[in-house]
Formats: sequence, structure tokens, C-alpha cells
Amino acid sequence: MNTKDRSITVEKETAQNNYSKPLKVHADECHKLMTNPRNKGDELSETTKSWLREKAVDEVLGLRNIVITKPILKGIVCEHNSIDLYNKVMRSDYKKNDVTKERYGFRGTPDLLGSDCIIEIKTSWDATTFPFFQDEVSKVIKKGGYDWQCRVYMMLFDINKAFVSYCLVDTPTEKPNGEQLLNEWDNFILHRFDGVVDAQKRVSTSDVIERDASIEQQMREQYVVANRYYQNYLDELYKK
Repeated sequence: MNTKDRSITVEKETAQNNYSKPLKVHADECHKLMTNPRNKGDELSETTKSWLREKAVDEVLGLRNIVITKPILKGIVCEHNSIDLYNKVMRSDYKKNDVTKERYGFRGTPDLLGSDCIIEIKTSWDATTFPFFQDEVSKVIKKGGYDWQCRVYMMLFDINKAFVSYCLVDTPTEKPNGEQLLNEWDNFILHRFDGVVDAQKRVSTSDVIERDASIEQQMREQYVVANRYYQNYLDELYKK
């Protein structure tokens, strides 16, 4: 083997080693991992496999579909306002958590971290998307996979209960950089609440989500299967 061929081989082996990274499941992705397949004989659902393919493409090629909507932007911009509203209504004094933990291939950073519970804060876009009623809270949590998100947090931080709390705060007209968040055709009545709607009516908290060792075992077992598929996708992309 000449020097040029040897150099190419070394580069390929180095690249392959870099690509063979274990799957990392962020807490807000756990529901994609735990989606049940339609056919009982299948190891993974098509939803899970599609998600794994997307992660493999991102890892190998750096190509990722990042969806940034106005509701997502509001959640980022107004997170501290929502935490302040939660503290006011619950008469608590939580600070935004910045501790991240990784374990068993899972990674997560809870919004609020107490000694005996975890609280995940969700900021609603407007009055039409806020769950005012308890049965609505349960539905939107299941739909968004936020119960799975909380299960990752409980497992990582060894805490036995968690809650999801929806908060309805005023929507800023602009983002901090001056970009419009609300347009003239938006109904401002659905975005302005301070002094109009009582604070306690603008916080809806889920029933307690209890930690479950058997569910955590399922999560870890599902991770092992998913990581095997993920490694195969990485390998296929590398060799293509």
C-alpha cells in the first residue's frame, strides 16, 4: 500500500471512529424513542426509526431540520416571566435550573429543580392554546410527550415526582433583537393578560407524575435497541 492509499485508509478509519458515537437521547426526544410500533413483532416504530435516521444525518453530515416557530420563540423569550408567574401563584421561590445530567444515554436539564420534585414549565402562545381545564392539561401533556420528558429528568436526578406547569404570560411585540413577534393582524386581546386575568387562572399544573422503576427499565432497554439501529444508520452513511 502506497503512502497516499495508507493516508486515505487512516482518514476513513478515523472518520468511522468519530461517527460511531453512542446515541444521545435528550429528554424532550424520549417520546420519539418510546413510540409503540404498529406491529407487535417490530422492535421499533417507524416514527422512532425515522427520528434515528434524522439524528444520524445530523451527526454525519451536519444536516438538521430546525423548526423555529413563534410559539417556540415566545417560550424561550418569556421563560423567566413564566417562572415568575409560577412562583407568584404557588408562593414558591424557584430559580431557573442550569444543571444538566447524562445517564444511560439520556440527557436532560429540568426547568425547575426542587429537593423532592421537578417542575417543567411550558409557556403558552396565547389564550387559545392555554389549557385552562385539568382534562386539557392531561391531553396536551400526552400529545407533546412531556410525561416522558419528566421521566427522563426523574431518572437522571433521582427524584420521585414531577409536574408540568403551563403558564400564560403576555406576549412581547418584539424579540430582544427587535424582530417582530406579534404582527398587526394578531389579536392582542389573546396575548395581553396582566391586570386583566387573575394570575392564578393563568397557571395550570398537571397531576403528579410518579417515578416508576419498571418504566425506566423499559426506557433503558428501548435505548439499547435504538442505539443498535442508530449505529447501523451511521455506518451506512459512512460507507455510502
